[in-house]
Amino acid sequence: MSDTFEHILFVGPDHRNHRGGIGAVLAVYAKHIRPFKFIPTLSYRHKFIEAFFFMGALLRLTATLLSDRKIRIVHVHGAKDGSIFRKAFVVFISKKIFRKKLVFHIHAGAFDERYIGGNALYRTLCRFVVNQSDQLVLLSAQWNDFFYKNFRIKSIRVIPNPVEQKVAQPLMAGPVIRFLFLGRIADHKGIFDLLRLIHAEQEQWKNKCHFSVGGNHEIERLQNTIRENGTSQLVEYIGWVEGQDKEQQFNNCHYFILPTYEEAMPMTLLEAFSYGRAALTTPVGSIPEIMQNGCEGWLFQPGDTDTLRGLINQALDNPEQAIQLGNNALQSARRFYPEAIRHHLEELYRSLEK
Repeated sequence: MSDTFEHILFVGPDHRNHRGGIGAVLAVYAKHIRPFKFIPTLSYRHKFIEAFFFMGALLRLTATLLSDRKIRIVHVHGAKDGSIFRKAFVVFISKKIFRKKLVFHIHAGAFDERYIGGNALYRTLCRFVVNQSDQLVLLSAQWNDFFYKNFRIKSIRVIPNPVEQKVAQPLMAGPVIRFLFLGRIADHKGIFDLLRLIHAEQEQWKNKCHFSVGGNHEIERLQNTIRENGTSQLVEYIGWVEGQDKEQQFNNCHYFILPTYEEAMPMTLLEAFSYGRAALTTPVGSIPEIMQNGCEGWLFQPGDTDTLRGLINQALDNPEQAIQLGNNALQSARRFYPEAIRHHLEELYRSLEK
């Protein structure tokens, strides 16, 4: 297939003003795919504005498919909940009206749980979006059985998220071990489990470690918890970080920490590896396919703060282990560099052209 990406239209959240997740994936695509034909369906602004933004996106989608006759495949990036409602309209226009080949690329963690627990309308929309897809793209093969059992699947392909190669600073062992959390400030990310553990261990960990927390959503709750626990010497909220600020945070930490209950393939974990930083995280979603316990870091079960306490103490007692684990993480990151993922995409599109 010559000039592969001339024939592809990408649809998903805006990568130019993203707040993690799918937007971060599409931001990497946009830098490494030429041409990158793209229509954003979500702008990360006020809900009232989002409704008009989405209606405009459907008009742009229709106009693009009418005017650009080179487009043969629409590659839709989505998740769950409201994303499914938006993507149902995109799928209807792309598949039913314009008869384009359709790829639906699922980035949601716990898509299966949300589908099973959803109402009849939600499950109907999920089936419409998935069943209309000529190719379903997942981030992990562990969900194959669920989709084959609940949907009429034509084909499934696993394509990991991409991560750019970073400028990593050498990791130096020091008197204070620094941990970094980046993600949504919410219970399902395990951040409040971590705060409770820090509160319980603050006397033992004082002057030995430091936790930087970056992200959005329940910011006020996070700050109130830190203040009420009296742990401001150990925990610092650093806001939403991106660009050079994010680079500095990764280069300043010894470990990335993500005590999450629900993931697909976390971009922040891949970014940590690309900076040569080891991770303390949970074996949910595709994480066990990204890292091995004891190789690029350590795994513990969601909510198991006793094991997490032991891993943090181990990191404090053996500061040199972060260097070796971080080197392993940097080697693992190479599997997810953009050129490797671009090759997966090209194979996908060629398969649909046969």
